[in-house]
Amino acid sequence: MPKATQALRLARWLLLLVGLALLGPLALSSYAWVSYLSLERSITAKMDQYWLNITNPGREEYLLEEDESFEIPYLASKLSLSAEPTRILDARRRLIGEFSSEKGIYARDPDELPGFLKKALVASEDGSFYEHHGVNFRAIGRAMVVNLQHLSIRQGGSTLTQQLAKVMFTTRRKTYGRKIFEAFCARKLESKFTKDQILLMYLDFAYFGHGCFGVESAARFYFGKPARDLDLAESALLVALIPNPRRYSPFDNQELAAARLRTVLSRMVKLGFVPATTAGRTAEDFWKDSEARFRNPETSFWKMNVNKSPYLVEVVRRSLEKQFSKERIIKGGLRVKTTFDLDLQAAAQSALAAGLRAEDAVALSTSPSGKGSLKPSGGQAPADQAEVKKPPVEGALVALRPSDGALLALVGGRGFAFSNQLNRATDITRPIGSSVKPFIFAQAFESGRASPDDVYDDKRLSFKLEGGRRWEPANYGNKYFGKIALREALAKSLNSVAIQLLQKADIDGVIKLLSEATGQPAAKFPRNLSLALGTGDLSPVTVSRAYAALANGGMTVEPYFIESIEDRNGAVLRPGGPPAPPRRILSEAVCSTMRGLMTGVFLPGGTAHAAAAAAGFTMPAIGKTGTTNDYRDAWFAGATPDIAAAVWVGHDDMRVPLGYGRTGGNAAAPAWMAFLKEAYRHRPTRQFDSPASQ
Repeated sequence: MPKATQALRLARWLLLLVGLALLGPLALSSYAWVSYLSLERSITAKMDQYWLNITNPGREEYLLEEDESFEIPYLASKLSLSAEPTRILDARRRLIGEFSSEKGIYARDPDELPGFLKKALVASEDGSFYEHHGVNFRAIGRAMVVNLQHLSIRQGGSTLTQQLAKVMFTTRRKTYGRKIFEAFCARKLESKFTKDQILLMYLDFAYFGHGCFGVESAARFYFGKPARDLDLAESALLVALIPNPRRYSPFDNQELAAARLRTVLSRMVKLGFVPATTAGRTAEDFWKDSEARFRNPETSFWKMNVNKSPYLVEVVRRSLEKQFSKERIIKGGLRVKTTFDLDLQAAAQSALAAGLRAEDAVALSTSPSGKGSLKPSGGQAPADQAEVKKPPVEGALVALRPSDGALLALVGGRGFAFSNQLNRATDITRPIGSSVKPFIFAQAFESGRASPDDVYDDKRLSFKLEGGRRWEPANYGNKYFGKIALREALAKSLNSVAIQLLQKADIDGVIKLLSEATGQPAAKFPRNLSLALGTGDLSPVTVSRAYAALANGGMTVEPYFIESIEDRNGAVLRPGGPPAPPRRILSEAVCSTMRGLMTGVFLPGGTAHAAAAAAGFTMPAIGKTGTTNDYRDAWFAGATPDIAAAVWVGHDDMRVPLGYGRTGGNAAAPAWMAFLKEAYRHRPTRQFDSPASQ
């Protein structure tokens, strides 16, 4: 083929590619323009509707679910229902919590907004806001160059008006067609409203975190004042939250919030809105005055109208966030019916709080200086436990229904706060100590390798390890009882006998039983003799789940707390109930035998007898103490026919011990017994069923 012909053909292809490159944007622009024209009347009407919503009290409407079609405006498709808060109900349909919908909480006049607030928003989001007419072509061009240089989207060219148009009239889908469509909508906004009116709508539609939609709601939540009274620093901080409210929340991340505040103030200085000296002094003074406020405990991660139990509300909120948008949760009128019982929850909160106060008192009373010495009066503490000032003791209590795993009460610590959001009932795992022993005994009985009256020699043990090292596990207090029956060895929680029993039993069978009872992978449990001392890490809710199987006759349960989620009209959106059907992991006969043995913990010689005698605890129940090395964790787990519960007491920093001699029997058992006694105050106790009646 002649070179001239080849060159001509190549030129044709190049022209075609150039034409397509030019026609693509032209086609997109044409499509967006046609879409805009077809909806212009509706868009204009919606602009009027939005304006009336925020300037006339009582007109707020709930923004429903996100629309996926490009042509249907985003907010226009959502303004369909009046705002109604989501309510969380207990098993008897009593109100646990109600999310705040902040109905009608708007700034209603541009003149109500302080000048600092408007200037902070302009400086942060669109420095040329007062110069353009909705679209900043120079900013768009600059953004395109930067993005082409990096071959990724690094910079945006949207104006404040375009951002408002995106929220009001387009979907959240990122397409070039949508960007062009929102540009047309932005020009329409600029032609219909003043700049200050646009700023008002922007601030009223913005989300500021913690369930606060709109600047008026945010001002009241963060600073306890209406938006019109915000000062420079408060205005700048609220504007600083808009790009990422969760990340920059002063309750969650004070350092990031402070950095964002400085950024907004520096941009205000750059645009000449405030002097540099004023900006620097403002930021410094603000944190001096506000740091304590943002560290004060709050009752919920989101703003609530009603919150009778913060830990329960937070557990439900986290679950809802996996299924619904924040708007739907806060304003959608959902009815979340749970398995929790407010009476049992109150009993659990009171019992754990009293137990933790008692531990604090013990820590102080055993210290000559009052600083929380680890050495008890008249006792001998380990040499490495020098007198130190310890943080407050923490704890958790979980109770569930043994028959199906329904959660009845859950307390995750001393108190839920923005600075203390850890739910120790569900979110931590710690070594469970001797609380593991009932499952070793149960597997030995189930396999036929042991029986309750078998006699073992309770003696000192020594094992040779690799490298010439030796492992010499000891009983608590280095006390040994010689020949002793298994039933008595469990009540006394003898480590030596438990290790010997694990040697005789099938360790793989024990791990399998633990895995099935707890719902945890088998790899979580050590495949060596240290398993008998509870070196596997579990959470309180998981321990409760495992003990439920001993109480219910050997069936697995999986904890759950949602019975159903309904919309405002009562239609079921999400059914609840047990996540999985029960499976048998132990025979009824072995469970009955274990329950007989596990009552011994409360009797003379049992590890919780002193606590039971002090509390006057006499109801039909089973239980087991657990204490880990150096008194770092104290456990008590057990059950009645109606309630399986576990209590953990310790420090968040597991390097910090509770103190010499603080065990599951004296640090965790009292809270467990206090809870059960209160739980049965207005209900009859009953005996466990025999195998024949189960």
